[in-house]
Amino acid sequence: MKTMPQSSHKNIFPVYIQNDKPFCPVCSHEMKFLYRIDRFCDPIFIYRCPECCLEKQHPFAEHQENHYTEDYYSGKAEYSYSDERKQLKFYGYVWKARLKNIQKFIPPPADFLDAGCAFGGFALEAAQTGFRAFGLDLSEYAVQHAKKAGLNAKIGELKKGVYPENSFDVITMIEVMEHLPDPVSAVKTLSEIIRPGGLLVIQTANFQGMQAKREKSNYHYYLPGHLYYYSKNNLTRFLNDHGFSKIIFYPGVDFGLLPKLLKSRGNFRLFRDYLKWIRISIYHLISKIAFGNFAMTSSMVIYAFRDKN
Repeated sequence: MKTMPQSSHKNIFPVYIQNDKPFCPVCSHEMKFLYRIDRFCDPIFIYRCPECCLEKQHPFAEHQENHYTEDYYSGKAEYSYSDERKQLKFYGYVWKARLKNIQKFIPPPADFLDAGCAFGGFALEAAQTGFRAFGLDLSEYAVQHAKKAGLNAKIGELKKGVYPENSFDVITMIEVMEHLPDPVSAVKTLSEIIRPGGLLVIQTANFQGMQAKREKSNYHYYLPGHLYYYSKNNLTRFLNDHGFSKIIFYPGVDFGLLPKLLKSRGNFRLFRDYLKWIRISIYHLISKIAFGNFAMTSSMVIYAFRDKN
């Protein structure tokens, strides 16, 4: 294994040249080099599967949990998380809207896991709705705060043994799928711990969307902690292969415009900030333009139902 020349910046994600070639976890084809992205301290190398178009950062550092420290959650790291604790009221508008849609398929009381729960706000909102809520996250720092807030949360990865089989009726993964270093193990685990007929909710970027295709290597979703980049087709195929035959695709998000507008107010400081509602509204409306394999934007939510047999 040969180490790449390091930048003069703090090395958050060490980059290596590995002897092994990247292979697609969806269809097993060898992935081909696509982009080198240089806007971070260390470059990111993106590979794409020629068959299903799944993209992967390769290589990526082991021990991903080392990245999700207090610096990541407080905005001090190069690549950071938006701290929900400062705007619980405003995040709540979106959480309530999503839970309202989830309840159309799996009403409470039911066992609900937010995988990648961070500080636990969404799972605690689910508990308020009547679900028996649990949280799972890789970050010890985040889970400690979730527990203090009252959530039954644990530190761990989505891998065999993290929970007993048939533990949950609903599992949500909001902007989590792209962070998983071993998606095969994760999806196998999901198919085991979700009860037959249960619901898996995944929000991630759709790299079939025109937004990602247009912006190419400049697309903002290429980030150090995002290890895989999916599309509607390859993610659906991946889930189908692991026991999720029924799929509902939501272009954009799985709720309406109003919750997004109300959430955005959390960042408003001046009256003219309300002009941002024009941009948010246009994006939301454009995101609903999708048919077949075509989508105008690269936002998507997938509802996948565990096979009953």
